[in-house]
Amino acid sequence: MEELLEEALVPKEEQPYEVPGNWVWVKLISTKDTKDNSFGDGDWILSRNIDPDGEVRLIQLSDIGKGEFLDKSSRYISLETFKELGCTEIFPGDILISRMADPIARSCIIPDIKQKLITAVDIAYLRPNETIVGKEYLNYLFNSTFFRQQAEGIARGTTRLRITRKNLGNLPIPLPPKKEQKQIVVKIERLLNKVNEAKRLIEEAKETFEHRRAAIIKSILQERVINDKVPNGWKKVKVKDIFNIFGGGTPRKSNKDYWNGTIPWISAKDMKAMYITETKDYITEQGLNNSSAKLANKYSVAMVVRSGILQRTLPVAYLLTECTVNQDLKVFDSGDKLINKYFFWYIKGNEKSLLNKYSKSGTTVNSIEFERFKSHEILLPPAEVIEEKIGRLESLIQKEKKVKELVELINQIEVLKSSILSKAFRGELGTNDPAEESAAGLLKEVLEEKI
Repeated sequence: MEELLEEALVPKEEQPYEVPGNWVWVKLISTKDTKDNSFGDGDWILSRNIDPDGEVRLIQLSDIGKGEFLDKSSRYISLETFKELGCTEIFPGDILISRMADPIARSCIIPDIKQKLITAVDIAYLRPNETIVGKEYLNYLFNSTFFRQQAEGIARGTTRLRITRKNLGNLPIPLPPKKEQKQIVVKIERLLNKVNEAKRLIEEAKETFEHRRAAIIKSILQERVINDKVPNGWKKVKVKDIFNIFGGGTPRKSNKDYWNGTIPWISAKDMKAMYITETKDYITEQGLNNSSAKLANKYSVAMVVRSGILQRTLPVAYLLTECTVNQDLKVFDSGDKLINKYFFWYIKGNEKSLLNKYSKSGTTVNSIEFERFKSHEILLPPAEVIEEKIGRLESLIQKEKKVKELVELINQIEVLKSSILSKAFRGELGTNDPAEESAAGLLKEVLEEKI
């Protein structure tokens, strides 16, 4: 009996952190059901074993989310193959643990699927002994940062990390009394429900603004234009007739004298910003003078004309400093910063229609049919109208900042989730009752039944 208890418990010096007095540190494997085949690996199923008309569902890595069953795969084998291969059946209520990234050790509880089930070889299944531990408690624990970091620490692999079932089974886990486990689960679910609802509302607000942004810009630009008639004082102009347009270049990367200077050099990776004041790369005067790179004036407009990103978006930026650009961008400068800024907003508001009209697919990347684009006509209002429209459009920047704040809030929510789980498995959610029977006592009773 003492040997079994010693085997199940984690020695004091190996315990990751201190827990309440009536908790106990145990090895994961000690939480499995006392019956055979309650902790094992899935089956090695090859492509030739798959049968679309089979009766046995194969649960795969793609089905395992962080705490939830995703139900993404749809692969089956026949009952005959199930018997021939000696497959192990798994059941609703079993916990599936991914032995492979990404992320490693994520888990889910099998829902009530009305099918005969097996799982893949890189997935471990655990049928917990619910006398001492609840499956919901374990599922939250396995998806905590603490447990995942433990698993990552002993995982191995050159291309993708894997953890063996033996090593997984030897990982230490904190075990509170059974009653407290239930209280922890209730508290976690209540807190996470509030957090998830907050995240949903934030994402909804962000998505609504992003969907409406282009439409808002376009509507402001189109005001006073009725039935495509040119209002008095406005004029229809071709892009090439009002802008000095030029492309860029890249100084030789092998020449260190050309790089790490003070001249900003814009590439597509810098074009996520609406306004550019700094870049990831800088070139020297020597690099500028010995390449096809040209210096763009402050208040010019830069636009990506060749990149895979043109499949989805048309990046454009307003330059708040002198810059150079690489060969995948074009610079537009009318000599009038008001007209330049209006053009910047015009591209923003008409992004989708411009892409549909001028984008073409290449063998490796998309590009803008630039000769055609240069003949594109835009309606140019008088200076005072441009100024009024730009003032209203720039108020959108404040909303843009709020959207970025929302994104940061979402990141903070993910940190909050991790914090909730961390506190839960340290006994810091106010669930512990020191008078409650120790989990060690219950574990001892269960082990005695095995003898």
